[in-house]
Amino acid sequence: MKHFARFARFVLPVLLLTWSALAQEDAPRRPVISPKNYEVSVRSIGGDLNSSDDDFAPLLLGNGRVLYFTSNRGGDQDIYSAVQGYNDWEQIQAAGPALNTPGDEGGTTITPDGRWMVFTGCDRLGGLGDCDLYIAEYIGGSWRNIRNLGATVNSSAWDSQPTLSPDGLMLFFVSERPGGSGGTDIWMTRRSYGGEFGAATNLGATINSTGDEFAPYISADNITLYFSSDTHPGIGGQDIYRSRMTDRGWTSPQHIGTPINSEYDDYFCSLRLNSDDLYFASNRPGGSGDLDIYLAVPNPLPPSGVTTVIGQVTDSRSDSPVGAALTVRDVASNKIMSTFYSDEVDGNYVAVLQPGKSYIITSEAPGYLFYSERFDVPADSENDMIRKDISMTRDIVRLLVYFDFDKATLQPASYIDLDRAVDWLKANATVKVELAGHTDNVGTRDYNKKLSQDRAQSVLDYLVQKGVSPPRLSARGYGMESPIATNDTDEGRALNRRVEFRVVSR
Repeated sequence: MKHFARFARFVLPVLLLTWSALAQEDAPRRPVISPKNYEVSVRSIGGDLNSSDDDFAPLLLGNGRVLYFTSNRGGDQDIYSAVQGYNDWEQIQAAGPALNTPGDEGGTTITPDGRWMVFTGCDRLGGLGDCDLYIAEYIGGSWRNIRNLGATVNSSAWDSQPTLSPDGLMLFFVSERPGGSGGTDIWMTRRSYGGEFGAATNLGATINSTGDEFAPYISADNITLYFSSDTHPGIGGQDIYRSRMTDRGWTSPQHIGTPINSEYDDYFCSLRLNSDDLYFASNRPGGSGDLDIYLAVPNPLPPSGVTTVIGQVTDSRSDSPVGAALTVRDVASNKIMSTFYSDEVDGNYVAVLQPGKSYIITSEAPGYLFYSERFDVPADSENDMIRKDISMTRDIVRLLVYFDFDKATLQPASYIDLDRAVDWLKANATVKVELAGHTDNVGTRDYNKKLSQDRAQSVLDYLVQKGVSPPRLSARGYGMESPIATNDTDEGRALNRRVEFRVVSR
């Protein structure tokens, strides 16, 4: 049980519950509630995944086919993975020496693109406390570049049980550090777009009680938090609750009810993306070990629905996969919603977005021109999966520039993509570029020729204003001569009205 005492802090053998209750007879008691009983099926996931030892902290990757979990079946507490088979979880194996050491590890959280993992490591050289949070990067088929998150996140106290938001910008975790509300509290740190985490802050009294809060899990909607507590009104030892992040703070935690919560310890909630599946750990009777992983269907208190966007980034000529850095920006707010990577081996990526919104998706990779495209997520795509493939080129790309009707004046919305062009040109100082203006077939040929020339010139003038040397740039209007889509529909004509960024020499 020393492994639980150090990582989870709270997992007690069932035989000790009676003693614990007697020892705390004079301590303040948690409010007992009559829980709502939901029509939920709860079962052990069985097979070889649950062992005669302790198995907990389940985490499903974006596609739902790979499960990470924590187990002490090998003696030490380590990180394990399993692959979803036809009827059961298969290929159960320890994560390997890059993550697992002679000390204790566990509690993984991974971004939807599978690129970044944060996990708990104990008794490591250079650690700040007995257990700290570490980050690892998945490169070339293995976890590498493992490092301690440092003093802005970790403390000299116990820090553990991390959960990353889908956009990778918020990290929630549990700590015993001073400044909390009780025993163990949930804290949060925000990550900059440059990749560094800032100072951790306590989630406050709405979430954290005078007792112990554990095992936070931030869902795919980026606002719904699941966690466990032994002090909020409940029925057992540790119960699972749900709260939502709003502009005014966290909503009052909702008890997730029975049969998920029991008179025993229930915690480490995790959800399968775009489904009603809820995974959790419990020490209730009937399991394979003291602590087992269970599946509950349906989730009685689900998060808001999201849309999963999958796709592949490829070379436009060879169709070979490209490992690229991608960014998604909300059109309405101009706010970056997510940053992630396509896989270096197969070019695949996964992003989680809100339905009914418009986004700008950009992709950058060494040796390629930057890619940008507006991408509308249908309002009726909640809990659906849609595909968006990206083809990257080395010599020509369409700029996301906007003009008033029948005008050559740039709209402010154009500046984001044009500034990206400026950055690319400054990073590739010998490249010369033609800015090619194009129109649809509405209007006369001569008129469209002039309009396209004026628009291309407006883009050139902006780039020069931002510091690009004029001899490196040329502007040419092609009018309606080179359509890339049909002119018989509004959508096709919109695609034909464009300014292209074309490399003419390097």
